[in-house]
Amino acid sequence: MGQGASTAGALQRTAADWALQWLWNRPEVSVVLSGMSTMKQIEQNLGRAGRSGVGTVAEAELSLMAQAREAYLALCAVPCTRCQYCLPCVQGVAIPDVLGVYNEGRMFGEEHARGAYTWIDEKARGDACIECGECLEKCPQGIEIPEWMKVVHEAQGSESRA
Repeated sequence: MGQGASTAGALQRTAADWALQWLWNRPEVSVVLSGMSTMKQIEQNLGRAGRSGVGTVAEAELSLMAQAREAYLALCAVPCTRCQYCLPCVQGVAIPDVLGVYNEGRMFGEEHARGAYTWIDEKARGDACIECGECLEKCPQGIEIPEWMKVVHEAQGSESRA
């Protein structure tokens, strides 16, 4: 099946290709900057760019992208984009990492999340939050960060408090 195929999964693309095609399909996007570190990646992106542009992504593909987005958002408890605008935290809490671990737990299981949480420096975990609220003013997503710090630490940190 070709690129216009309507069967979900019929078109094989890498995650990078899906993302770039979505961007290049948007009329308001005039330039896409992609991080590349090898000649192979440059060649791949040149090939992708050669078959891209506004209106080149089929409706079935746009529908598949929308379904993937909705599935991803349904698994993310906290809408943190890891923009890091909340940093630096006055207490040194690694806010994006802490929130990311919680979302990963929803996606990949609590055991994965607990393991990942232990990799965060003990002084940078959710229980170090003093609820000063500085991060609230900085967060473009409007996340109630101090509340989530408690939730995440309760869910992930119980084994590491001993």
